[in-house]
Order: sequence, then C-alpha cells, then structure tokens
Amino acid sequence: MNLVDDTKQKISKLAQPMSVFAEKGSVLVTLQGSIGRVAITQYGAFVDRTVLIFEKYKTEIDNLFWAYVIKQKFIEEARKAPGGTIKTITKEALSDFDLLLPNYNEQCAIGLYFKNLDHLITLHQRQAKLSTKQITVESHHTKKS
Repeated sequence: MNLVDDTKQKISKLAQPMSVFAEKGSVLVTLQGSIGRVAITQYGAFVDRTVLIFEKYKTEIDNLFWAYVIKQKFIEEARKAPGGTIKTITKEALSDFDLLLPNYNEQCAIGLYFKNLDHLITLHQRQAKLSTKQITVESHHTKKS
C-alpha cells in the first residue's frame, strides 16, 4: 500500500458541504468505482461521500494494521465475486465481514512488518525497472556500433 504524502488535488469551498471530513490518520475505503482501495489520511481532508471512513472503533486498533486487514478482506471478497470484481458494496454488507483481531501490540508489529515488506517490494520493483532500462539502452547502443 503506497501512501502519498502530498497531493495537488483540492476540493472547492463549494463542494465541501457535499463532502465528509476525515480526520488525520483515518482509514478510508472506496465503496464505488475502484471498490476496496484503501488509504490512511495524512492530514484532515474532505472526501467524497462514497468513501467509507474508519475513525472510531469499539476496541483499540492500530490504523496501519487495520488498513492492511481491510484491504486483504476486499481482495478475498473480490475472489468470491462473479468475474473477480465487486460491483458495489454497502456499509451494511461490511458488517457481515468476519475478522479476527490480535491484541494492540501485535497489531502494531504486524502493521509495521507489512509496511516494511511493501517498502522492500517497491525498492526491488524500482531496481528491476532500472535494470531493464539499462539493458535496453545497452542493447540499443550495441546494435548501433
């Protein structure tokens, strides 16, 4: 899950009353369009009403852990859906999701583990792209010689 630290997309003052405010650190999930995309807000922001905002929980939850759990749950649900795509989902349908939650300290450790793993994967993907570009450039230069 790649988090974007900055965005140039802003919401107009006119659109704010038609939107919902999400506090910094909230876990967001898209419910329409690209259903199941998950993000953690880096600052307070107005979002579209078709985005589910997780801000308050019945028990102590680590937001990073929760973001990974809910993302995985949407992946599992998409596998079960016809054609591998969730067409739509309601907030009510989300209440039917069964989830097991470890204690808070374990959540923090698991969330950090997956964040570090994602970072490592991203680094390897960048390195592979650079290697591929370098091979292509070297191949191109060899052909000209």
